[in-house]
Amino acid sequence: MTTISGTTLLTWCRERLAEGGTPASLAWLLDVGAGLARRRYHSLVLHPQAAIQLSRDLDELTHLWRRHLNQVPLQYLLGLCPWREFLLTVTPGVLIPRPETELLVDVATSLMEKGATGAGLWADLGTGSGCLALALAKAFPRRHGVAVDQDPAAVAVATRNLKFVAQRVQVLAGNWWEPLRPWWGHLTMVVSNPPYIPTPTLPQLDPVVRCHEPHPALDGGPDGLQSFRALLAGVSALAPGGWLVVEHGQGQAPALEPLFAAAGLTAIRRHQDLEGNDRFLAASAPHHWP
Repeated sequence: MTTISGTTLLTWCRERLAEGGTPASLAWLLDVGAGLARRRYHSLVLHPQAAIQLSRDLDELTHLWRRHLNQVPLQYLLGLCPWREFLLTVTPGVLIPRPETELLVDVATSLMEKGATGAGLWADLGTGSGCLALALAKAFPRRHGVAVDQDPAAVAVATRNLKFVAQRVQVLAGNWWEPLRPWWGHLTMVVSNPPYIPTPTLPQLDPVVRCHEPHPALDGGPDGLQSFRALLAGVSALAPGGWLVVEHGQGQAPALEPLFAAAGLTAIRRHQDLEGNDRFLAASAPHHWP
């Protein structure tokens, strides 16, 4: 631990912001990276002489800040990402969980709470950091789930993030539905946030994303729908009446809906993000699934 005065910290903050970046990012660095709660950070202006304890010294924080100004995500620099009520481990081998993906959990849990999925198994395909699986495990402590990813780096990160629910959530390596063969026909809820960015648009991404986040987790093929086709090829694994809920890119819902219907899914529903854009698609296996 490092103890400094509030005046020293405020001076340091001004110097860092003069180099670039935003106050929100700096507050995030101090909160997640040095243990300074944001409420305490804002109180410095009123009580600058107060002693402040930090888990990192200012030299180390300066180094992290300057790397961030070179467009390295703070989440990767710290190896941590707050998401929902969790503090997740993240590495460059997994996507950084986005706030909008929290709404995918809300859609899925709403369907599960209504009893639409019975008491069967749930699964998270392409789990990455394991964020969706962790949220579902917390929301439904009496249900079991499976988190799947084909990337060994992602499997390792997800296993770490899911260690506290390891008795109820298995983390398996494999391609989409393939590891779920033992539970074929018993999956009552499947969620996925697959790669959905069209390959030609990858160079247009923000450099922070383009240069640091894993391209296989971003690249959705020429039209952005390649991973959805792979997902829909395995929907016979769903239990009768089971749900598939996915996140997709902006403007992709009209192209996805006929693909979902052609795969035999019914009750296809669009769900919006906080800005009112179509962002999630939910669909049900028919109750008389062949």
